[in-house]
Amino acid sequence: MNKDTKNLAKIFKTLADENRLKILLFIYKKECRCKEDEFLCRDETCIKDLSKFLNITVPTISHHTKELVNAGLITTKKDGRWVYCKINQKTFQKIYGFLSKFLTIKG
Repeated sequence: MNKDTKNLAKIFKTLADENRLKILLFIYKKECRCKEDEFLCRDETCIKDLSKFLNITVPTISHHTKELVNAGLITTKKDGRWVYCKINQKTFQKIYGFLSKFLTIKG
């Protein structure tokens, strides 16, 4: 397997967890809401918010976000006591490029 294939396998393995998918969706929705009114909120999601939303302990959320970071799906930034997460658009563009090979558009 080449490097790109190994990376995609790691990404899809990471995405095979329901909680990680929920985390990604929550981060994505937060980013979209924030782009509408950037003065009122951040375009990042705090791990504490994820914990409340999913009703999962902060250590468990931290584990899942670590896996998402290792797969390149999100980036994190520490600000004081809190860690903020953001979608890594470059990785999702690569995934889209790979998956789009399997799509056929008929007119």
